Amino acid sequence: MAKQKYALNPGEKIVYKTSCVRHGFWGAYTHALTITNQSVILEKYGMLNNFKGIERYNYSDITQAIKGEASNGEDQLELYINGNVEDFALQSGDDNELQVLIMAINDQMGADAEYYDFNYYQSIVTETKDTDRILELRAKVQDEMPTSGESGLEFAGSVAKNLIKSGNFTPMGVTKAVTKAAGKQKKKSLFSGVMDEFLDDIGIRDIQDEFTEMGNEFREEFGLKTKMTHAERKELEELEEKRRKQEIQQQKNSTIQNRVNQQKAMIDAKKAGPTIKQAEETSKMSVKEQMDLLQQIKSLLDAGVLTQEEFDKKKQEILNS
Repeated sequence: MAKQKYALNPGEKIVYKTSCVRHGFWGAYTHALTITNQSVILEKYGMLNNFKGIERYNYSDITQAIKGEASNGEDQLELYINGNVEDFALQSGDDNELQVLIMAINDQMGADAEYYDFNYYQSIVTETKDTDRILELRAKVQDEMPTSGESGLEFAGSVAKNLIKSGNFTPMGVTKAVTKAAGKQKKKSLFSGVMDEFLDDIGIRDIQDEFTEMGNEFREEFGLKTKMTHAERKELEELEEKRRKQEIQQQKNSTIQNRVNQQKAMIDAKKAGPTIKQAEETSKMSVKEQMDLLQQIKSLLDAGVLTQEEFDKKKQEILNS
């Protein structure tokens, strides 16, 4: 069991923790941030993971905790403390992880801090990590599908060719044929990518594009369909990859927001519980109040103002209140 490197204050509890943190623009990603119900604690470590002490930022000294941006465009946590700014960044670069970190600090600085504990944030983070893994695996599946260099029909042809060659038409034989075709396609795709990069470096692609553009001018004159240049194809691939990453990030953002909303709803229910109970208790009449009211309506019955039926109804309402 690892020994705790520093002592918490009496009544202090950890609610969130993250590692691989840098402190300051030129810092290394060797530190850790611990969020407690009393303060933000920076655990400082050296390059060899040697513990170098802590810096404690009490909530009474923090005026604001926000997401800022470093001079290199990197997102970072910014703590505004007594006219100074302390900045921290995560090595993962995960925007959602940074958002949870900032959320934890602001929650602990708020009036309802007692409701936000370690399990609250752990539940959000666990759900997010599961989603990240699912999206990562889906991306791998996409990458292993036949690319534009080999269509689905050509891929199926390669599988059939392998099957005929092996003569093994059992499920195991089909699996081997598919695996072999996929491996061949992957090598072909890899070689094609390396070759494209090489031709780009020596300027061959630029020369090809010039000839393609010259040909396109003639095609336009005759009303024929123009051909795509290598530069345009590369631009299309980059735009599609950018869109794919944006869609993945949107899915991650949606997942974490849904999880936060669910957890917030649970907190709201906890907060509302005592209020509802108190309201119910307040609305109930005391025995003395019931007896006094019963005496009043009994006098109305005796005076003939109420019928026996009306008296019984009112009596039941009072006893049930």
